[in-house]
Amino acid sequence: MDFFIDSNETEDLFQEIFKKIQILRNGETHHEMKKFGLNYPKALGATIVNLREIGNAYEQNHLLAHKLWTKGFRESKIVATLLEEPAKVTEEQLDRWFAEMDSNELLEQASMNLFQYLPAINELIETWMKSGIRAKQVCAVMVAGRLALDKKEENEQLFLNFINLLPRHFEDAYFLSQVKRALGKIARRGEVVVAKVVALVSELKAEDEDWKEIWDDLQYELNL
Repeated sequence: MDFFIDSNETEDLFQEIFKKIQILRNGETHHEMKKFGLNYPKALGATIVNLREIGNAYEQNHLLAHKLWTKGFRESKIVATLLEEPAKVTEEQLDRWFAEMDSNELLEQASMNLFQYLPAINELIETWMKSGIRAKQVCAVMVAGRLALDKKEENEQLFLNFINLLPRHFEDAYFLSQVKRALGKIARRGEVVVAKVVALVSELKAEDEDWKEIWDDLQYELNL
């Protein structure tokens, strides 16, 4: 179990931030979110842009992120991903957050704002892909796509391993769309990675319509 030593200063910051979040309440946006399947138990309808502005106004703080996440609102969870200190994230915390992320939107925000910066992310990508847990696999795919934009050569083996761990079938369109995006970025890494991607996709496209769709996208991306 993670333990936290509370402080009055952090509690004051938490109250200050949550009041700012509450001011962003937008009933119209909340209604639109429901139309797109974002049925959060607790949500105010604040935009991502406005939440990012709040997050950017404060320094990262592990305890503060914990308080915001525990509050349980969509908006407080998103700000928590912006204010968490990557080096202080624990395995237990990750498991708890995954269990409490009830939308693709939260998976995307956590991946973009926090997960890609975790010290052990290369190892976590492999662990998450092997987990069989849809939320973890989706985040692994999104983070791999983000990391592919970094041209560090030492990451090449990460992407070669990642390609081997991709699922042979997809349960939903969102997961498929994230794989297409990630592979499009990874395929720009260099000849070795491109060859690996092309070999895998060309093999699987004959067996699965989703992989045929990925192949069609790659042809456009790589001018094949």
